[in-house]
Amino acid sequence: MSALPNSPVVVSLYDAKTHLSELGERAAAGEEIIVTKHGKPRFRIVAVEPRRQRPLPGSIDFGLTAEEKASLDSIDWFERDEEIERLFGTRE
Repeated sequence: MSALPNSPVVVSLYDAKTHLSELGERAAAGEEIIVTKHGKPRFRIVAVEPRRQRPLPGSIDFGLTAEEKASLDSIDWFERDEEIERLFGTRE
């Protein structure tokens, strides 16, 4: 295995099979691994980009102050609103 700073690591196919676990860890850490067969480059081992995850509930900052957040927490969102019911005809 050979490598210069900021250059890909070049390994033979035999060495890649022998040291696959180590090479996989190095690739995951950001190194580019070039695998050769009979001295000719055949493929690369590189890290996989991590999947993007959805933000957890409550982790998005909408720029509210602590007082505004507290006032939102105090609202009963399931309480019946008579004015809305009257406006939309669900209440007589």
